[in-house]
Amino acid sequence: MTDAAGIQFGTAAYGFREYGLPEFFETCREIGTPAVEIDAGWFNEDAENRILLDAAAEEIDRVKELATAAGVEVTALGGGAVVGLEGEVAEDRSAEIMKAIDIAEALGARVIRVFTEHDFTHSKHSVLTPERVTEDLYETLAVAFNKVGDYLKGKGIYVGIENHGGTSATGAGLKKLLDMVPHKEVGVTYDPANYAIGGEDPYQALMAIQDRVVYTHWKDVAQAPQNPKGVEYRAFGEGEINWRPIIRTLLNSFDGIWAIEYERKVASTLENLAEGTRRSRQNLEAVIEQVRNES
Repeated sequence: MTDAAGIQFGTAAYGFREYGLPEFFETCREIGTPAVEIDAGWFNEDAENRILLDAAAEEIDRVKELATAAGVEVTALGGGAVVGLEGEVAEDRSAEIMKAIDIAEALGARVIRVFTEHDFTHSKHSVLTPERVTEDLYETLAVAFNKVGDYLKGKGIYVGIENHGGTSATGAGLKKLLDMVPHKEVGVTYDPANYAIGGEDPYQALMAIQDRVVYTHWKDVAQAPQNPKGVEYRAFGEGEINWRPIIRTLLNSFDGIWAIEYERKVASTLENLAEGTRRSRQNLEAVIEQVRNES
């Protein structure tokens, strides 16, 4: 769906991970966010809305047929981490991202959301603490991402690094990495709420990486005393982030997909996810319209 005067709205994969592609695609069409992201990373065994990295041509064709039948387009893939850690040993996993690039090319997807590093000795949701972010890790990441950038040449596909803790926890940290990776095909999946939940000002972070944004995720963050972290994700527009300066900046500099990411941790019904995603899209459209009217 292209609405709000030309903006293309989509749906991120993670919130709908408990549901298969037919239900996911149909829901995305119904709620008006049909530029769909599906999983193609290490969440494969946990996600139903996925394609495997070793998918044969028949499986790729099946996914394309399901998308066409539902009236959606697979525009993005959710990939894994470019570097894996086992304790303090860092492993270049760029070969996995290259497999995802091949899948994206076959599907006609335009962007792959990836993470910087992940410690596979812990939960798949853990991120590195600041003291484990080292110069050696940045060097390993730069080598891996430059390999990815070389592989992307001429394909018309972008890899967008999602800010998700560790080396990407701050705008300055992610800019430091991007300065080591000059390939224009390697950029940022900008997720303001991920910055906010980690204590970083999402607008200030955007100022650091604005020229490299290739994809976006949209949700909100609010105080939650009942949560051990004190904060939690909410539907877009139902939290505490100051959206106007962020939206104004991106309207002037970003020409890509605005993907709603409405998250519920476990056992969320398809109806609840659809309603939260629909509210998020409507709230996002309203803020976009307000910002444009202020110009």
